[in-house]
Amino acid sequence: MTEFDSQYYLIDDSGKLRFTKPGKHSLKPYFDLAGIDINTIRTIESYQQAREQASPFFMEHLAKRASSWQDTDQFQLLKTAIFGSEEDLEQDIRLFDLKKSIKVIK
Repeated sequence: MTEFDSQYYLIDDSGKLRFTKPGKHSLKPYFDLAGIDINTIRTIESYQQAREQASPFFMEHLAKRASSWQDTDQFQLLKTAIFGSEEDLEQDIRLFDLKKSIKVIK
């Protein structure tokens, strides 16, 4: 492994980059938004360039991923923190804290 290896890709001794299965699963939809074919990325430099080219699409990509997150108070709060307004976040934090403070007696 090199200093650049990650869970998403590996780089061999010759500098050739290849994506792992989780890497392709996670990054292909992101690069697709920017019109980048993940199969053409073969070096760390071309990977970094692809990330830069795709960066304007990051929030769209994150919104698509967030749509599959569990429907829990914690994830709802995270979604509001990422996509909502400051006022929405303050309101959701108050609601979240209130829910945590209520004890249900059976």
